[in-house]
Order: sequence, then C-alpha cells, then structure tokens
Amino acid sequence: MNNTRTLVNAAIFLAASASFGTPSLAQNSTAASVDAAATPVTASIIARDVEVVAGDTLSIISTRELGRAGFAAQLAEFNELAVDAALTPGDIIRIPILVAAEAESAQVVFVKGNVIITRPSATAARTPDTADDAADASVFDLERDFDVYPGDTIQTSSDGYVSIEFSSGSVINLQPDTEATLSVLACLPDNDDCVIEITTFRGKITSDVNRRDEQDVDFRINTPYASAAVRGTIFDIEASETLLVGVTEGSVDLNAQQQDVGLETGFGSVVEPGEAPSAPIALLPAPVFKRVPTRMAPGDLVTWWPFDDADAYIASLSNDEAGVETLSNFDVRIEQLELSGVNTGDYYLLLRAVDDNGLRGFTSNTRLTVAEIDNAIPPINTSITRQGQEFLVQVQNPVDNAIGYEIQIASNLAFDDPLSVDVNATGSAVFRVNDDQVFSRARALLDPYTVSAFGEVSGSDD
Repeated sequence: MNNTRTLVNAAIFLAASASFGTPSLAQNSTAASVDAAATPVTASIIARDVEVVAGDTLSIISTRELGRAGFAAQLAEFNELAVDAALTPGDIIRIPILVAAEAESAQVVFVKGNVIITRPSATAARTPDTADDAADASVFDLERDFDVYPGDTIQTSSDGYVSIEFSSGSVINLQPDTEATLSVLACLPDNDDCVIEITTFRGKITSDVNRRDEQDVDFRINTPYASAAVRGTIFDIEASETLLVGVTEGSVDLNAQQQDVGLETGFGSVVEPGEAPSAPIALLPAPVFKRVPTRMAPGDLVTWWPFDDADAYIASLSNDEAGVETLSNFDVRIEQLELSGVNTGDYYLLLRAVDDNGLRGFTSNTRLTVAEIDNAIPPINTSITRQGQEFLVQVQNPVDNAIGYEIQIASNLAFDDPLSVDVNATGSAVFRVNDDQVFSRARALLDPYTVSAFGEVSGSDD
C-alpha cells in the first residue's frame, strides 16, 4: 500500500471528523454531500466505497485504508455501525475523503434555450458579473464555457438544453424541463478515484461516462426515491412520477427501497415511488430508416420501419453525431417525420423507439441536410423516355442559375419510396428499373441549401 496515500487519508479522516462530525453517507449520501457542498468552509466531505472481503473487521479496514487501526471507531460512526460489528464479504464500507471546495469544476460545452443556474452563497465569489445577487444565492443564465461547481443547481426550460463535461471526459446532457444539482465532484487526474454525484429532482438526463486509464469512476445519480451507480456507461434517466433508467452501453446498479437491480447493456427498469425497481426490461432495438431524403425541404419525410412494441418515437436534431449539441426533439407516434421551423444546414438525426413503459431504446443516427424552397423559382417539370429497360428523365424547363437538379423516380404517384439522384446543370438522368411504368419529378438546386419546388409528376406512358 502507498504510505503517502495512507498518511493523507488519515489526516483527511481526522479533519473530517473534527470539522464536520460524522454524517452518515450509508443512510443518505445525497443529503450529506449537498450539505457539505453548500457549507461556507473551504472543504467538503465525500466518500469512496470499499468492498468487505473475508476476514475483514472495521479495525482491519481502518489499518488498510487509513493507516491506523485507531480510526476504527470513527469509521464505525461514519457508517452507523458498532465498532465490533460483524462484516459480511461483499458489504460496502464508505471511507470519508475531504476535498477542497476550490479543487475542481465542470464546464458547460453546449447551451440552447433558457437555462439558469442557482449558486449557493458559499460559492458566490465564483459567480459571473452578469448574475443577479440574491440574499442566499446567485441566480444567472448559464452560458457556454461557464464553470459549474458542487452545490450548483441547474434548471432547463421547456426549450432548454445543456451539456456539461467533466475533466475525465464524462458528459451529462440535461434535456428540457430538468432540474439537477451537482452534489459532489472530485475527478482530477491525480485523484485515485473519480467521484461525480448528481441529484436530479425532475426531468431527463443522458450520460456518457468515461474514465481515465487506471482511475476508478464512482458516478452516481440520485433521485428522491432511488439512486443509480454507473460503471462506464451510456444511459438515460428520467425522473417524473416514476423513475425510468435505460442502459445502452455498460451497466448500472439501481437501488430503491434497499433493493438492488443490476442493469446491463440493453436493459432498463422502472421505479414507482415507494417501490423496489422492476426486474430488467429489454430495450427496443435501434430503428431502421426506410427513407432519408437527399435533402429535407418542406413537405419531405424521413420514414423508418415500424416496431410492433413501440408506443412512440423520439427524434432529435443535433449538431454532432453523439447528440451532445441537441437543438430540438420531436415526439412522433407514426413512422415518419417532417421537419418544420428548422434552419437550413447540415445536422444529425437521432431516432429512438419508446416502449409502453416509457423506456427509450437504442439510437439510430443519420446525416441530414435541411434546405428551404425558393418559391420565386418556377417548379421544374420532367419528361420520361423509355429505352429498353432504361428510362431517360430530362428536365423540361431548366433554370439559368441552377447548379444542378434533384431528379426522383418512383413506381407510384405517392413517391413513398423513390430513387433520387443529383445531376449537373444538363438536367438528365438514366434509371434502370424492373417496373413497366414509372413516374418522375425534379427540383432545381440553387445552392446546397436552397431548392425550387417539385414540378408536375410525369409518367412513362405520358
């Protein structure tokens, strides 16, 4: 065992006992952590977990973890145990650690919409000049690159999103109508353990938990009636009238009413207030896109194959493939999506199915270009000429300033599953299909994000 660490831990234990008494993290880790973070002193108590092995006593654990058997009494009080309590292999004993309040912060890497942060008066010195000072706390709008400290509470509005990154690379994303507090943060590179604790009161949080080489991560999310301990995981948690947890990578230990449920990749659980977690529930797989237009202009649809077990679908538009910079969410009941009110540009579309428990399944991801229609450009008409098994489609009324055309061909007038191709300013394309009759339409491309309206539909028998 590293002697330097032993002496440091021993000194930390004495300081913790002298300054803060013996708060019981075994009984209520969230309350102890939040109180410590808000206390106007230069340090706060957190704790790390150690697992009891055969033959362990509190005296042996005290010697091994803190360097002296004499700390067994304080360790017993901290865990609300008798000093001579019999320990069972697999039990968890919490070892207190004193962490300087100024030691670390997380950073806001993305914000959209209305997001506010409430900062305790104990840390008001860190508040930006733009904040409104209240008697007991500072409240201000959260902006990109702002620092977030233990004790800070973040609230997103109905249009608010925020992504927060920790020094370990872990990221949490707070969705609209969410309230959460950063209870504990001790994750610097030279720490033996990375400890992050979030308390959420309502809303949805998605997390991507990363770890540095050889640094254990203790990532916890607590709600008023359940807690989730995360081990290297991508997962969702939604706190409302019920708690919903789904794991799409890694694993989560969910605890409520003193009962634990382990969730591995591809499973979720539902927790009703005052009840134990449900048995693991298989998450729905990632949807398969049926049609993604070359570009999305008003009236165009993204479609996907349906799931019989899906109650709804959630589509998210993001600036990045991981969905950190989420711009908007769309709740849909049918297997198609039409975008409206979205600025032109290139995005990623993330799609998930939701089962009748409210658990979100795995995510499909596709690149998407959003364009606008210039109604000043006349709609483009086409003609079709059959040449054996091939069909030649030609633009009939070319536009002088068009850089090219998007030509579509389909086997029915609904164009629910067309073939689409971009061609240059010559405005012609040859398709080889097995159908006896096909239909075509086209629109002009003025630039990558501006198109004309589709013209009249032409048939091969016209």
